[in-house]
Amino acid sequence: MTLHFSIEYRTEWGQNVEVELRFLSHEGKAHCERIPLETDDGIVWKGVRTLRARTRQCRYTYIITREAAVERREWSVAARTFPADDARTYFFIDHWSDRPASSHCYSKAFRTAFGIDRGQLNLPALFPRTYLFRIRAPWLREGERVALLGEGPSLGSWDPARALPLAPSGPHEWLLSISADGLPQAFQYKYVVLREDRSVTWEEGDNRVSPPIVPDQNSVVVLSDGEIRLDAPRWQAAGVVVPLFSLRSEGSQGVGDMGDLKEMVEWAARAGMHAVQLLPIHDTTQWRTPQDSYPYSAISVHALHPIYADLRQLPLRDGEAENVLWQELNAKPALDYVEVIKMKERHLRLYYDEQRRTICRRADYQDFLAENADWLLPYQVFCHLRDTFGTPHFSGWSELSVYSQEAATRYAARHCREVGYYAFVQYLLHRQLADASDHARRLRVFLKGDLPIGISPVSVEAWQEPHLFHMDSSAGAPPDDFSHTGQNWGFPTYNWERMAADGYSWWRRRLSHMSRYFSAYRIDHILGFFRIWQIPRTCSTALDGQFSPCLPLTVEEIESWGMRFHEELFLRAQGDGNAYSPRIDVIGSEAWRSLPKPEQDAFIRLYDDFFYRRHNDFWAVGAMQKLPALVDATDMLVCGEDLGMVPLCVGPVMKQLGILSLEIQTMPKAYGVPFANLADNPYQSVATIFTHDMPTLRLWWKETPERAQLYYKTVLGHDGKASRELTPKLAEEVVARHLDCPSMLCLISLQDWLAIDAKLRNPHAEEERINVPANPRHYWRYRMHLTISRLAEEEGFTDRIRSLTQRQTMS
Repeated sequence: MTLHFSIEYRTEWGQNVEVELRFLSHEGKAHCERIPLETDDGIVWKGVRTLRARTRQCRYTYIITREAAVERREWSVAARTFPADDARTYFFIDHWSDRPASSHCYSKAFRTAFGIDRGQLNLPALFPRTYLFRIRAPWLREGERVALLGEGPSLGSWDPARALPLAPSGPHEWLLSISADGLPQAFQYKYVVLREDRSVTWEEGDNRVSPPIVPDQNSVVVLSDGEIRLDAPRWQAAGVVVPLFSLRSEGSQGVGDMGDLKEMVEWAARAGMHAVQLLPIHDTTQWRTPQDSYPYSAISVHALHPIYADLRQLPLRDGEAENVLWQELNAKPALDYVEVIKMKERHLRLYYDEQRRTICRRADYQDFLAENADWLLPYQVFCHLRDTFGTPHFSGWSELSVYSQEAATRYAARHCREVGYYAFVQYLLHRQLADASDHARRLRVFLKGDLPIGISPVSVEAWQEPHLFHMDSSAGAPPDDFSHTGQNWGFPTYNWERMAADGYSWWRRRLSHMSRYFSAYRIDHILGFFRIWQIPRTCSTALDGQFSPCLPLTVEEIESWGMRFHEELFLRAQGDGNAYSPRIDVIGSEAWRSLPKPEQDAFIRLYDDFFYRRHNDFWAVGAMQKLPALVDATDMLVCGEDLGMVPLCVGPVMKQLGILSLEIQTMPKAYGVPFANLADNPYQSVATIFTHDMPTLRLWWKETPERAQLYYKTVLGHDGKASRELTPKLAEEVVARHLDCPSMLCLISLQDWLAIDAKLRNPHAEEERINVPANPRHYWRYRMHLTISRLAEEEGFTDRIRSLTQRQTMS
């Protein structure tokens, strides 16, 4: 087949336009070729390539290169597919595709909420002389379809009753094949949306005009017309935020599990919600102590936590005695992590002994092993060595303290049965979570996961791929509203240069795995993709940290601000002993107060410039090298946690990439105001009242009475003195205001939903706190004080929430 490519793209000096061509097999494997294009004017780029079709389907996208290195790609969703046929000549008339404002409509979350599922790729049959029309229309609902109208009888003569329907070609694309016979050499046309009630919506703008190329015998002119010219709808959805470990049902075993998640999804659907947001659910098993309850310190970025296995789905031959223990653990007001993980692991090992031979013979079990081999084998060996030596610190293992693929494979073969247990458990967890996720999608509810910013220094990744991390440094956060001394998370920082070398494949693999279960995710501490607060591993306090990367100051630069160099006000830049960063906590210190007033003022100016202006362009460029790899890796909806010391460059980058911001009214992003105005929330955002790192609405009201009084008066507009305790009526008013704001998503914690009902709210607001960031050894153990079925029985409460969540979902 012969392929002719043509696209307009105004290049800069040194840039070239190429086509990235992929032949797609039925097994999902791809063979790739790159086709360079040529130009006479630096605007119109063309190229021709004759080759043999390797499969029946072919996909291509355009890339911008400089000296063979890729500088820019089209938006990944825009990849074009066509039926490959060696007997054909193809003419592709294309336009460069950037991320549109409607990018959220292409996400799995959007499709789930609206039940959009148009099946697999459906390529139309070709005529001897063919025009193939392609258009994207991702937001069409059931009963709506795209059609084409144009001049002349073959195109319906602009009569909607004779419109030519396009066929869905995946979740957001539509295709139409038309014979060139009977069509004039040049014709005008437009796309329309047809509905079952026979109403028609015409796309906006001028008529489209056919290209100057007319297909001859055995040729196809492919017109990729981008997105239909209609305003993208403003979709809004509500949801509940709750950690999986916090769920409680009559049958759970002391901790929320995959079966409980299905129950919670069912209640959320009845309450008019379309989202359930979770905290990380990956395996954190290091010591089997309360320390392991911290969900952001996983030993694997892929493996699910065995504690979330629903044992009701895994019955033992003689398991009656366990029911008493299950009930005892489930009756506790909070999670007893140590006893629960002990009980669950004992049950899972017994189940492995009983069912190993049967389950391991299953074809889907063998498929699971093959599909996940790249992370599963290292995880299995890591877990067995951890348990054998009694420590996750692999440096202390006498065998395999340094990872080797060959040695790990040999080790797994020698300990086949013991090592196999860990893969067996992951298979069970995968099946249960996939079942819960599929169940949610059938109810038009999507699961939103959490992408932690760091990895544990005693994890599979740190053991297997230490070159991807700076193991001598620790990530954290500078002082903020959560902690006045900053936070030292203990995670190694990322070696971005090494990750970039293979196109951030580590991140793409991680997110691809995550997308099996989730339709949206939250990037924890998205600021870390711009810069991270990096603390030397030898330092215990976050106050000794610096931003990385940064543009440190020389002594000459410091003195140019009108002050002498005082070493006690600065830290030596990491990796550059002749440059310095201002200490984060130094203003107001004794060293700063000892300066003459002019030097104090000069240091404040320097400090303000260094932390809030100097790095904006530098950090934006760095983030744009990393974040697109994450955002384009899957079709999950991407949300960013952009709280804290937020550089000015963060908002524009997130907006450009379609990443939803996080908006919390009590943490305004505008300087100098006590509370944000909900009406000013950007559409491309997630509104919430408080996060898991903050007190609940009731607890905040109780613990900060002066702030509560100000909120009561200035935000809610009430006179007089606010009540000491937040009343259900006031709680409902706060919730309703958040639901009515412009944000795309309004996701509210379960505790704050329950706060609107005097009968259902927890009598003890203090028990609802999930995390205290200032306490690095906080025990994560909050659980619902009532069961999900008890909650579902309160139909009046569910109906009240449904009336609140009936926001206009598409306008």
